[in-house]
Amino acid sequence: MKNAKHIIAIFIVLGVLATAAYLLPKSDIESLWANSKAPAEEVADTTTAVQDTTPFIDRMKADIGVIQAQYSRRKKRDVWTLGNGATIIRYLLQAKRFIDKNNGKVLYMEELFNDNDAFQSANLDAISPDGDTLRINLQISRNIFRDNASYLSVSFQVTGAAFQQKRIMPDLISALNSLDYPYDLLITPFDMPEGFYPDLDKVKNKELVLWLLMESSSLDSRHKDMRPIRSYLTEDQISEIIANAKTLVPSANGIATRFAEKAVEHKPLLQAVLNASKANGLWFADLSQNKKSKVSEICPEINMSCKVLVPYNPDNSSLEDYIHKNLRSAARSGMSAIILPLTLESVQKVKTMKEKTAAQGTTLINLSTFMNTNKE
Repeated sequence: MKNAKHIIAIFIVLGVLATAAYLLPKSDIESLWANSKAPAEEVADTTTAVQDTTPFIDRMKADIGVIQAQYSRRKKRDVWTLGNGATIIRYLLQAKRFIDKNNGKVLYMEELFNDNDAFQSANLDAISPDGDTLRINLQISRNIFRDNASYLSVSFQVTGAAFQQKRIMPDLISALNSLDYPYDLLITPFDMPEGFYPDLDKVKNKELVLWLLMESSSLDSRHKDMRPIRSYLTEDQISEIIANAKTLVPSANGIATRFAEKAVEHKPLLQAVLNASKANGLWFADLSQNKKSKVSEICPEINMSCKVLVPYNPDNSSLEDYIHKNLRSAARSGMSAIILPLTLESVQKVKTMKEKTAAQGTTLINLSTFMNTNKE
């Protein structure tokens, strides 16, 4: 009985198909069949980009970083207060770029030199894209700093004073690990005590820099095993020293000079050092304080990241004065670097550095970030 029902059902289906074949032209059947195999058409995307409906003036405030806005009846202008840490000229140029980009028009810009209400100030007149006239007084706050207004790096030179019985003093390791910001250790990789590298592994938040001895009147026979880069070495020998140093400290990102006042003014020697540094992916910091240094001349020629930095010199100032000077320099110029000998005293002097930099809008960064950062 069940088989009979199945047979009847089959005949019914065949009958329906035969009727369809008779009633529909062949072309229509083929069309239906083709459409049944064709992929479904993609639904057209009818969504449109959402336009920013924020008023032009509010977008401009956000772009240049206005921290307070109010109207001054005395000045007959809108007064926009900006964070300290950038010059008023930089703010004016930033405002002009924004106005031009949004099809507005700058009518007048003037830096003011007799405004007692602000650290720095300027007047700006412009036409908005909607045709409104803008009369703005831009002024930089004396006390409120913009985020990332400036940058400061802190580094320590690892000398023999850091060791005790051929190991880095445990108290120094603890002191370094108490610092709550990134910092650098400048190390001479050759002829170091057996426990030096295991001790380095115990130090947190550090970046390592190759602190290499170079041609100097301070070099003598005591430094032979530290493989100083001398003026009589060939280019290949110099390349080998730098490559070996990088092999010993593979995480190192740069080279800083140790002594080197003669090396940086000896052009062939310096070129060999810089070429080998670049080949190993290392930036170069000149700490020699030699005014005749050719680093700033040669580095742009080979498209290499270099900077001339000033380490602490006890003959010129106290630790406190040196640190304070660089903190102030960061706030004024946008960037500065502190380079100290690695001692318990020096680490203690910069223990609260994060609080001091935060108060003036300065961000603490390692030397690699510092070397690749430019401030306007």
